[in-house]
Amino acid sequence: MTPSENTFLERAVVQILFVSGREFSIEGLREKLRELFVQEPDATVRAAASVGSFELLQVLLKATQKLEKLGLRLDMRAGGVRLTTAEVRPPALRNYFAVLAEQIKTERANGQEGQEEEDGPLSTTGLEVLACIAFKQPLSMVEINGYFSTDKRSVVLRLQHLGLVDCRTAGKNGRTVWMTTGEFLRRFNLQSPSDLERLLSGSLAQAA
Repeated sequence: MTPSENTFLERAVVQILFVSGREFSIEGLREKLRELFVQEPDATVRAAASVGSFELLQVLLKATQKLEKLGLRLDMRAGGVRLTTAEVRPPALRNYFAVLAEQIKTERANGQEGQEEEDGPLSTTGLEVLACIAFKQPLSMVEINGYFSTDKRSVVLRLQHLGLVDCRTAGKNGRTVWMTTGEFLRRFNLQSPSDLERLLSGSLAQAA
């Protein structure tokens, strides 16, 4: 692969792992790359669809070295890979993660995982769905659900109620797609949706 193809592939796999929030096998990650990029007209992008297992493993190892400098790492074990945090040293940050982990554990125990209250902060699932829409927009509801194991319609509607996402019709067939709003940009101190990709790209570049 050319340097530009390697650079795109590195960014793509990190973004896939971040947005999905799930673990992939090497073959599963290759299949996702094929699914997303096999029909891309840009040859640099399309090359990611035909990456081999060894090449992909090399890219993952290279990305791990960069992400470690940002407090993240690619956890590769038992044939799987997922994006996690590196060792957390500051006590305040460890305490925050411990509280968040306990909240997730309680939600699962009570069968409330993914449920959103009318008022109050977003649940972990709400933030995951919001991140998915932000990085992959515009997305139809079918496409959003395709990234998760359960129907996220109620979560998306809550995000709309909070003014963070909204829908519009797109294309000749008039399908409904979901996108982030100006309120989302204001809430997260962004100038435009493209700032999301630039932030991640800039972080990887700084770590290089």
